[in-house]
Parts: sequence; structure tokens; C-alpha cells
Amino acid sequence: MFEKDAEIYKDKSELPKRLRVEVCSICQLKCPVCYMRTDEENAKNGCGFGYLKFEDFKKLLDENELENIEISNSGEIFLNPDLVKILEYADKKRVKVTADNGVNLNYITDKQAEALAKYHVISMTVSIDGTSQETYEKYRVGGDYGKVIENIKKIIFYRQKYSNGCPHITWKFIVFGHNEHQIEQAKIEAKKLGVAIKFATNWDENFSPVKNPQKVLEQTGLNSLTTNASPVELLKQFENGEVDWFYCNDLWQPQINWDGQLLGCCANYKRNFGGNVFKDGLFETLNHPDFLYAKNMVTNKVAPNKKIPCFDCEIYQDMQKHNVWLKSPRAKNEQ
Repeated sequence: MFEKDAEIYKDKSELPKRLRVEVCSICQLKCPVCYMRTDEENAKNGCGFGYLKFEDFKKLLDENELENIEISNSGEIFLNPDLVKILEYADKKRVKVTADNGVNLNYITDKQAEALAKYHVISMTVSIDGTSQETYEKYRVGGDYGKVIENIKKIIFYRQKYSNGCPHITWKFIVFGHNEHQIEQAKIEAKKLGVAIKFATNWDENFSPVKNPQKVLEQTGLNSLTTNASPVELLKQFENGEVDWFYCNDLWQPQINWDGQLLGCCANYKRNFGGNVFKDGLFETLNHPDFLYAKNMVTNKVAPNKKIPCFDCEIYQDMQKHNVWLKSPRAKNEQ
């Protein structure tokens, strides 16, 4: 099915050292424009709703020489009852763990909070879009602003107890029309807590658009409020070294679902590439013909194929439209 230049892994030593592994795709919030909510039927039939079992995680680490794992993606990691054991085993195997894609932190147990520091979780991003309950819950429907702040303090308590700086916490503030008046206050609150803060644009321009764009740009340091850069623009930035991430580049440090399905990238939640990492092994799954073909599709080495999940992806379609392709895929740990 694939052409001769497909990147076949010849042995386990060539496998990526960094993976994205979904720890939990379940979330207790109902954010209005979250793809897991707006397209719930596809999510249910695709990646599904569940959590990573410790036994599967242990098998993955025992069978492969991994260095980095990103554990957050479509759901809330703290809803996984095996999380403490997962973090403990990753630390035992000296695998660095991050939750940079984001958590909502409306729920966390004391044991989980301690585990973040005790087992050296490197970094974590917490999504908090506002500085009051009234503002926060307009997007984070079902969330409790006060609980989130208290849970950050809980994590910081254990970080200080272990004196290791783990995890580094970033407050992520998505700017909307209903919360732009709290940007400066968010900076103050983040400083009080001792966490970093970053601002992000809303990808859905129809939901609570910003009212005073110029002021928001000045306050946040964002380059634009026209949602995030288009796929092709982001790809150009990636190739120029201006950013260190691009959707399709995830295929070289792939997204693994909580049940072992190979999703390939963080944007795919509808279809897998065939095979199962936990049942068939990482080596065999990453050498699946459909996955190899996908890597050749995004680098424009083969023709589009409807069988491949990338075919229906808006990102791939934008690359096709502009004839701009991924030229220099690389694993993050190699950057």
C-alpha cells in the first residue's frame, strides 16, 4: 500500500522516545465549543470515553525505551483512579511526564496532588478563563473557580514539601468577550499564586468574541485575535523554527488513546490507524501500513487515500489546498 520511501521502523531502537498517551478522555465539564462535546457521537465511536489502566501503562514502559510522555489531551487526567500508580511507575522508570495540553483541575485528591511533586511531573497547564465564578463558568460550564484556585494551592503545598520545583504550573487564560475585563486581574492572581500565565485565543470566533481587540492585544502580548494561526501558517512557523509544534508532526511522536488505539495526533478523535499498542506492541503498531502511509501523505510523498484518517482532516485539507507540506518532521526530544 505504501511506497518505498515510507519510514519503516527497522527495530525498537528507532522508535520515538516521546509519546502522547491519553490518561483519561472523560471530562466533568461541558465547555460549549469543546470538540468532545460538539461532536460527541464521533468522539464516542472514535476515541471513546474511558481511562488508561495501570497494567497497560506498565506494559508500555516495560517493553519500550521511552523518555517523555505527555498525558493530557481530550479529558481530565485527575478522573483516572490509577493516576497515582501511573505517575509512580513513570518516575521509577525515569520517564518524564508532562500535562502541558491542559487540565481543568476542578477535582484532585490529596494523594494525586502529592504524587505530582513526589514523582517529579515536569509541568502542567491549568485552564482558567477568568478570575471570578461568574466569568469562569460561562465557558467552563459546571466548573468551580474557587476549587481550582484551592487545588493549585494544594499542589504548590506539596511542591514546597518536596522542594523539587515539580510541577511547573502555567495558568492558561483563553480570552473571550466575557472575560477580557479580567486580564490584568488574572496576571495579579497568577503572581500571587506563584504560577506562570499565558493567554490564548478562542478558536471559535462565533462564541463570545472579544470586544476591544487592540486593548486585549496590548494586555496579553498576543500577535492576533483572529483565532489561532491557520494550519498552513502554523506549519510555516514550525519549519522556520518559530514554534516547536505542528499537528502532523505528532505522527513522529504519536498520540496513543487510553485503550491503546493509535490516533496519531492530538487532533484525531474519530478514527484509528489500525492495530493496538497495548495488544500488538508499539513496534508493530507504528509499522502498520496505514500509519506509514499517513506519514507519507502529510509529507506529500503519496497520493491522498480515503482509508487514512488524515484524508478527512481540515489540517491536511488546508495543506492540500495551498500545496504546503511538512518537510522536516522531528521528535520534540530531538529539538
